[in-house]
Amino acid sequence: MNSGMYSALSGNIAAMKRMDIISNNLANINTPGFKKDRMTFEGLLASTTAPPAVPPSKTADPVLQKENVYIDYSAGPVSQTGNTLDVAIDGDGFFTVSTPNGTAYTRQGNFRLTADGTLVTTDGFPVMGQGGEIHIKGGKVDINAKGEITVDGAAAGVINLVDFPKPYNLTKTASAQFVPSDPQATPQASQAELRQGHLEGANVDPVGEMVQMIETNRYFDACQRVILSYDGMASKAANDLGRL
Repeated sequence: MNSGMYSALSGNIAAMKRMDIISNNLANINTPGFKKDRMTFEGLLASTTAPPAVPPSKTADPVLQKENVYIDYSAGPVSQTGNTLDVAIDGDGFFTVSTPNGTAYTRQGNFRLTADGTLVTTDGFPVMGQGGEIHIKGGKVDINAKGEITVDGAAAGVINLVDFPKPYNLTKTASAQFVPSDPQATPQASQAELRQGHLEGANVDPVGEMVQMIETNRYFDACQRVILSYDGMASKAANDLGRL
């Protein structure tokens, strides 16, 4: 295959992957605490990862696209909701939740109560306090900046807020949940403060994502035209050579 076609084809594949990421970001624009994904590209010679199929003197190594997907952990916009069980993190850190697959971490703070008074996420996973699960029974619920919960004036637990060394090395397991990529990683206490009655939204800029979607579509079309051009030249060469 022509090296130019290799390069254009790798561009098509990268554009499709980027479109999937943009689509997922837009689909979660209303998911509290969601952190958008980003993709960067770099060019590389095929010979750096695998030997060329023919001697280098006979043809140029095809230039391929190598993509790098990473999570953007920048804070999302914080809005006031007035809901006593909505909690936003002001600073760096994560809530700790218990899932069937183990402990996970999130900034999604739109909590709710189960029938027995357990504080859980919207997915139904218990929100962990410094002494285990948090149970709330009573009327007036207050959560201060340190995460201390009082119900009708009586202490009911402290929300466990943690953080990890930067740059974060986390893996996204759900739309707004993360686990350390290194199972041995130990979280540390976060110095951030909590804001009751507020909620952090997704850090997705819809206008910016739409602009990137248009750019990606145009890039895909350009690569497609290059492939068709090389295919046309190859067909013409084969037909013309056949008549000689």
